[in-house]
Amino acid sequence: MDIIEFLVDSLLIFVTIQAGLHLVAWVAKRRVDSDLNAVSADIELERLIPLTIEVVDEQYFCYNSITQDFVCQGTNLVEIVRKFKQRYPDKSAAIYNGDETAVRILKSQLKDLDENSSSVRYTS
Repeated sequence: MDIIEFLVDSLLIFVTIQAGLHLVAWVAKRRVDSDLNAVSADIELERLIPLTIEVVDEQYFCYNSITQDFVCQGTNLVEIVRKFKQRYPDKSAAIYNGDETAVRILKSQLKDLDENSSSVRYTS
């Protein structure tokens, strides 16, 4: 009888853990779906400009990923953000694609800025 109780208890624990994992996965998926819907809406309403990055002579050139229109340029992320905000004060931007090395460098600069700033957050 002890073996049967052990097996039943083990099965109940296994089922409970699996149900918990499925619940966590479901909640995470809903959150990601919600975030993607919000980003899509921001792009559609032109509140968010996805950026394609190109590098020419140590300058990062940023283009609207959808329209391919020039947006701004700069030598680093701080300068890009400043120039973007001057031109589009009511919009935000997100680095979407482009030169792989440039995207990696700018995202690294964004991470460094976020880690070193307690109150200022950049939208790109």
